[in-house]
Amino acid sequence: MNIAQVLSKESFFLDALDRELALSHVLGVSREYLISHSRDEIDGSMVKLYDSYLERLKKGEPVAYITNEKQFFGLDFYVDKRVLIPRPETEHLVEKALDYYSYHDETVCHTALDVGTGSGNVAIAIAENSADTEVWALDIDEGACEVAKLNAAQHGVDDRVRILQSDLLDVIDEGESFDVIVANLPYIGKVRNNFVSESTEKYEPELALFGGFDGLELYKKLFQQIIEKEIEFGILIGEFGFSQRKDLEVLLNQYFVHKWEIEKDLAGIDRIFICCND
Repeated sequence: MNIAQVLSKESFFLDALDRELALSHVLGVSREYLISHSRDEIDGSMVKLYDSYLERLKKGEPVAYITNEKQFFGLDFYVDKRVLIPRPETEHLVEKALDYYSYHDETVCHTALDVGTGSGNVAIAIAENSADTEVWALDIDEGACEVAKLNAAQHGVDDRVRILQSDLLDVIDEGESFDVIVANLPYIGKVRNNFVSESTEKYEPELALFGGFDGLELYKKLFQQIIEKEIEFGILIGEFGFSQRKDLEVLLNQYFVHKWEIEKDLAGIDRIFICCND
């Protein structure tokens, strides 16, 4: 069978991108290669492996867990079931952090704190795109920290991305100061704001998905720690769910006298909160 014939399998049932990513991984080539070499014959053992991937896809398993690969902010990351799969909308956190640095003195070393780092995608993307930035990356889960350390080493930024196991800011000393704090904490509610796909709930780590009753309990705890520990920051950036704006605004008004705003993602959905201290 050639590449085009193999890709046509299960075309009525499975997403084309997922099929292309799966076959690209099996063959060790790019998606562009699949298109330009569509008539190339594929070895039977490779077809058999690809078929096994299709069976996993049909059961709802995310392709990123099958290939152990996910692209984020133009970078390739290793992922497995210990970490949440990076989402495109989370790239806004990186963009806002880099925007902040661009408006401040670029001749000095900047600092960033990534709370709930998961695979390390946000912390590493910031470090990759801001050569003078040192990043602390925190996660409560030991397995997630292991994945983040692997990714930091693969991208050659492990000397500037310090990954620590911590329940939010527990390991951060009182009075610490960071130019940027980014947070992509679990924000799916157990009762309220319980919007999650069957595939996500089945395969992705529960610890990385759910944020208590309404999905905002971890953000409330983070805000409390920032105030109680007198953590200084230039800008605090976080991601939240589309139905949580009103509840989040209450929390922001409760904990911060700083100027804050809500921004939408590319789909026009309320997604990012930005709290400025400048």
